[in-house]
Amino acid sequence: MAFDNGRAGLEAIREMAPDLALVDRRLGEIDGLDMIRDAREASPKTRYVMVSACSETRDIVTAVRRGVCDYVTKPFEPEEIKSAVNRALSEPAEPQPISRQKLVILCPKQAA
Repeated sequence: MAFDNGRAGLEAIREMAPDLALVDRRLGEIDGLDMIRDAREASPKTRYVMVSACSETRDIVTAVRRGVCDYVTKPFEPEEIKSAVNRALSEPAEPQPISRQKLVILCPKQAA
C-alpha cells in the first residue's frame, strides 16, 4: 500500500503493524523521521527503510537513532531498494540488547 502523506501512513502502520515500511524523509505535514518515531511506539516490531534526497550525515544519524534499518539516497537503482528491504527483513524484529564487553590487553614483559 502507498500513502501520499505521513498522517495516513502513520495510521496504516498503527492499524496493520506491517513487517516493513518504506518511508520517505519528506512527507508533507509530518516529517518522515517524526513519523517513524511515532510509528515505532505503535508498532515496535515494524522495520523501517528511509528514502531521501538528503544525504547529510546528521539526517542519517538521526534516522538510525530512531530505528531505521537502512537509509537509501535518491536517486537510487531498484536493486538498492531491494537490497535495503532484504537486509531490513533479515534483522531481528526487536533490537538485541548491547552486551558489555571487557577489553583485556596482554603485553609480554620487556627483556631486561
